[in-house]
Amino acid sequence: MSPRPTWLAARSAELRTALLDLGLTITDAQAQTILADKISEHMTLTRVSRRTAQRDFTEDRLLAFAQSLAVSLSDEAPGTDLIAFERTIAMPIAAVGLTAAALAEALKVAHINLDDTEAVTGLSLLSTLGMITAEAHSSLVPTPRPLLLRIARYLDAAAASILRGANLPDGLDETHRPYFADILAQDADGIRALANNGDDGTPTLWRTPTPR
Repeated sequence: MSPRPTWLAARSAELRTALLDLGLTITDAQAQTILADKISEHMTLTRVSRRTAQRDFTEDRLLAFAQSLAVSLSDEAPGTDLIAFERTIAMPIAAVGLTAAALAEALKVAHINLDDTEAVTGLSLLSTLGMITAEAHSSLVPTPRPLLLRIARYLDAAAASILRGANLPDGLDETHRPYFADILAQDADGIRALANNGDDGTPTLWRTPTPR
């Protein structure tokens, strides 16, 4: 007799199905991460137990969440060749460097936790950023907005996994866990703000780079 699936496994399958109906595909690991973060957020905001938070997440609520998630993910142009995508965001070269460094740190998280899927995703993002930067002819790098949104989500996921207790990269001890997650989240917020900058002029760097 097969074991009964956990709430997270069952709901993540339902989320993937709902997103597929809306034209979007995500992995089971991504679906579970998204749902785990959503439940943790609900627990924090409403101060209820995990069991209560899961019970509150009804089928109707899951469908509504899938619809809002699809709108958000559609801005990332899933399935699109980002090298060929319109490059509308002027990214200062210093911001490119900070973004590359943040991706490298998030990749360390995927590597130390033996998450091959996340490692491949991160390497693809880093490679795309590098190729786009190599084609720039000034200190402002024209960058596709969806690439920045994907990078921001990737960093957010790495920060969330660290807060949930994932293994830390070599050289970081437990006392640095909150700080490391906070820096990744800061980078995600800064990159997302850059992506949404529009035509408001050259953006400033969101934080001063410091050695980690």
